[in-house]
Amino acid sequence: MKIMFIGLGLIGGSMALALQGYPGLERYAVECDEQTRFEALGRDAVRAAWPSAQDAPLEEMDTVVLCLHPQAAADFVREQAHRIKPGALLTDVCGVKKPLYEAVQAIGDRRFVYLGGHPMAGRERGGFANATGDLFRGAHYILTPDASVPESYIHQVEQLVTFMGCADVIRSTPEAHDERIAYTSQLMHVMALALCDQHLLFDSYGFEGGSFRGATRVAALDPKLWCELFWANRETLADLTDELTARLGEYSALLRGGDREALLERLTVSSDRKKAFDRLRGPAPSRTPLFK
Repeated sequence: MKIMFIGLGLIGGSMALALQGYPGLERYAVECDEQTRFEALGRDAVRAAWPSAQDAPLEEMDTVVLCLHPQAAADFVREQAHRIKPGALLTDVCGVKKPLYEAVQAIGDRRFVYLGGHPMAGRERGGFANATGDLFRGAHYILTPDASVPESYIHQVEQLVTFMGCADVIRSTPEAHDERIAYTSQLMHVMALALCDQHLLFDSYGFEGGSFRGATRVAALDPKLWCELFWANRETLADLTDELTARLGEYSALLRGGDREALLERLTVSSDRKKAFDRLRGPAPSRTPLFK
């Protein structure tokens, strides 16, 4: 099977590295950055790489993985969809599904199968230089098939991501994906940014511990990428931000009030909800045996 990654940044590069040794798989890529192409070839991430999709043999690929920002992925489909061979699989790793899903649905005579995907893995620093073959170990991988996707294509992707080290595959609709990601990812970035906007930030060096570093870790983000992700999902993210603001307001009222027992009760309820959520996940990846 021939697979082509459109983009060899952190996620695309890590996927290519993680699939080294997959039986019968030939890995190729399109990557505009010359240095990245050289590095990818040197690290045996791909067999060949081209600077643009126009130069690449897209028509020969069995699977095409769009490792681009959402709008760039949608633009790629509008420009290159006619070159994807009949029966081929098109998938992606976009953090918001709506732009690409709508672009695919707008194709009148679509001959390929589109299956949206999103690995729940990443790092603070992007680019192929930070790509690693174990990035996906223990991570969830979300798939967003609609009714037109044959089960055999879903199974094919499940096999690939299992080989990459993902813990499981979560199925969702594109709409539900974007709502949940607004809560579990985008809202976390809003919180981290808001914490770094508070007046005590620079006066607190030397006082920060693991909780502060964890809470603000993702604030050192790529502004252009995250502006695009926020904007594509802005209504849902705004609603969740309003809900979070209301929850914070409740804590503020408890702290300013005179009822310590009410505060203890609220802390207990919230803590118990977190513990119940953690029980859904099973053992932590670090405690999962490498071999069974």
